[in-house]
Amino acid sequence: MILDRSKDSKPLYLQIKDVLKHKIITNEYPVGSTIPSENELEDMFDVSRMTIRQAVNELVNEGLLKKERGRGKGTIVLSNAIADKLSTVKSFTQKMSEQGLLLKNKQINISLVTPDETIKSALNLSTNEKVLRLNRIRMVNNDIIMYSISYLPESLNLPFDAEQYGSLYDLLATKNIHITYAEEYIEAMLANEVIADALEISTNDAVLKRTRISKDQHNQSIEYTTTYYRSDKYKYVVELTI
Repeated sequence: MILDRSKDSKPLYLQIKDVLKHKIITNEYPVGSTIPSENELEDMFDVSRMTIRQAVNELVNEGLLKKERGRGKGTIVLSNAIADKLSTVKSFTQKMSEQGLLLKNKQINISLVTPDETIKSALNLSTNEKVLRLNRIRMVNNDIIMYSISYLPESLNLPFDAEQYGSLYDLLATKNIHITYAEEYIEAMLANEVIADALEISTNDAVLKRTRISKDQHNQSIEYTTTYYRSDKYKYVVELTI
């Protein structure tokens, strides 16, 4: 396995972590299986055991791996849920790309609608102003991960061409609109029929719900998005420091 060993490259243990994580999420190392031993990983990546242990410990801390004690036990894949660190304002597309994961839209519906009072207030809209509603079902490596409903002011003049919505934030950037601030509200809930159908799960299965209200570089309210995530495929990581 070839790593980038140039001067300004990412530390080797983080590169190895990314490779192993990709193999876990794409089911090359399925949940319940044992990843290669430390000796095997040393040979695979041509690095020291200390570097391998750093990489593995990172994935243990994220809840993807579990070290089993005892001779011949090894390190077990505990979960293949995608971890999303809540630390910066980034698009879902960018976060997945940084993890080496392929994100694509399974379904997109675009319409112009009259907002309810919650959306109108969040986006500071005038009485008669409409919003573009963007419904998306999104997949990572052919697994459905999320169902999102976004509302954006009609005044942004966003296109009704679904092919232009690979990344909403990239599309906004072409109009010199850059999301620099967001408030998020996260809660657990049970899927109703609409959410269950979109995520291809059963009604009343547990899902994660995230509501994001975003502003641009001029402090203008731009986006009100509600996203529903499959709880078996997605989780949040919050980094806390003293």
